[in-house]
Order: sequence, then structure tokens, then C-alpha cells
Amino acid sequence: MNQLMLDKFGEILIHEVRDEAINDWEKILNGKMKGVTAKWVGDLLSGYSTEQVEILKELIPEVVDTTLHHLLWTVEQVDALKILLSDKDGNICDVKEVSDGLPGELYSDFGWISRFSKKRHSLL
Repeated sequence: MNQLMLDKFGEILIHEVRDEAINDWEKILNGKMKGVTAKWVGDLLSGYSTEQVEILKELIPEVVDTTLHHLLWTVEQVDALKILLSDKDGNICDVKEVSDGLPGELYSDFGWISRFSKKRHSLL
């Protein structure tokens, strides 16, 4: 049951954080997002070639994944931080106690990114 709860946390993290962050930045780089940040980025990239912008698009998932890695590493290392999960029956688990290494949950063919993401990723 605890592994199922851990995987549910991973699924939420990947769908609602990873994929949404990548979507937002793809929209910004494609000129489909409005707002101050989108305008600022558009202005910065106005002198870039299409190929250069495509390289930036390829890097977005890598940057997001590095951020998630460091977030999970920090949660794992800092005792004051706890992520508690509960199921519909009220069972509670601490993700640090269920996982043998939170950052590692992201990677491999069986990791959260491979299993739950709808966005591109590398397995480097």
C-alpha cells in the first residue's frame, strides 16, 4: 500500500509540476503565452535563430528534472521537511520512509518520469 501511495505522489508531481512547467515554457518560447515574463523572454530571444530556440526547448525538460531532483534530495536530507501521504482509508505514510532514495524515483525505465510524464525526457 505504501508503494502505491508513493507512486501516486510521483504521478501528481510529474503531471502537475513537471509536465505543467514544461508546457508553460514551451508556450513562452513558442510565443503563445502573454504576460511580463513571456514578453521579457520574447525580447531576449528576438535575436536568436530558430535552431537556437529549438535547442532551448530541448533543454527545458532537463532543467525541470534537475530542479525536481534537488527538491526531492532536499526533502530527503532535511529532517524538518516531511511529505506525508494519506489514502482514502486514512492510512498515512512518509515518502522518505517508503522510498530508498527520493531523487532516484524520478529516473530509469521504471521511474516516475518514464511512467507518468506525457512530455519528452531523456534517460541520461
